[in-house]
This record gives sequence, structure tokens and C-alpha cells, in this order.
Amino acid sequence: MEPVKILVIHDDMMDNDPLLFTLREKFGSDNVILEKKSSKGLEYIYDNLSTKLIVLLDFDLGAGEPHAPVVFEKIREKTSLIYVIIYTAKQFSSIPNEDLISFINNEALGIIQSTADISEVVKMVEKAGHQLDTRVDCILEQWISKHSADERTKPYLTTKSDKVYSLDDLIIEIRKETELGQQLEKSILQLAIELLTSQRKKLDD
Repeated sequence: MEPVKILVIHDDMMDNDPLLFTLREKFGSDNVILEKKSSKGLEYIYDNLSTKLIVLLDFDLGAGEPHAPVVFEKIREKTSLIYVIIYTAKQFSSIPNEDLISFINNEALGIIQSTADISEVVKMVEKAGHQLDTRVDCILEQWISKHSADERTKPYLTTKSDKVYSLDDLIIEIRKETELGQQLEKSILQLAIELLTSQRKKLDD
């Protein structure tokens, strides 16, 4: 199974921070990346859209850099595959309501204060990793993204109304949660359930 990558975007965090040390012990040194500038963090995300990626995103990210609400919006414009956890020293009550609504409506996995125990942060990251392994939209998007550019642009699916979609088109439908995107996810789940219930299957321990 492909290992999860954890990108920490935080302007005040040092490379020897205890949280980074713990995450690297748990998930591997090469799988935990620190970016102090949110613009650089976005570059990394755009270059790794087909990667299983969890982002720990600080709320205030320094002068001249996009702050968490803007970074989060830009991530969601590109992909639903990446899980975002807002990691902040701010009191939740001081976060503007419109930002909280955006985080909730666009599926930030959670908001956690940087004063929380490290074990709580690790537990939230583990939960995000599990969901990346099991959510249908994430698995579909990851599978499609691994095809070549040529394969992704070829006609792949035709609807009853004769509309033709490429794999790239299907990614957009899934990301935007259109009627077609939701129907595709539903069909895959139904097929998986039918396969599971129609035959005995051994599961990996």
C-alpha cells in the first residue's frame, strides 16, 4: 500500500519540533515534509496531486503569504484527495465564521489547537490516513491520476444520453460532486457490496 505523505505548512515551526519528530517516527522520515511558506506548500501539493497526502495547515502564515482559508480553497479547487487538518494557536472563537463555514463545507478533516497533546494530533493524522484508504472518491481520484496524460484524455465512459467523458472529465465530476460524480461513487459501492456478499472473501489481517 502506498505510504501517506504528511505536509506541515507552518511558518513558526522548526525542523526539530517534537511534533515533526513524532510524526517522522510514526510515518517515516521521508514521508513528513515541513514548508514554512504557504506558497511553497501549495507548489508541493500541485506537484503531488496523485499522492496520498495529509496537510497540517497553520492558520496564520506570515506576512505576504496566503493564510489557511485561501490555501484551503486553492487545494479544494484542485482535488478532494488531500485531507487538510487546520493546526492553529488561535482560539476557535476568534476564527471568522465564514472561514469556519468554508472549512466545514469543503471537508477539512478537523481543526486542532497547537497546544493539544501531540498524541491527539497523531491520532487525527492516523484517522485521515485511514479515510484516504477507504473513501471511494479518494480511491477513484488516485486511480485515475496514475494513468498517463494520453490515457486520461481519451473517451472512457458514455452515458445513456450519449455524453462522452474522459478520465480527466470524471475527476472533475467527482471533485465537484456533480450528479454524475455521485452516481459513479454509488455504483462502485453497490458493485463492491454485491461482490462481497455473493462470495466468501478472505480479508488481510
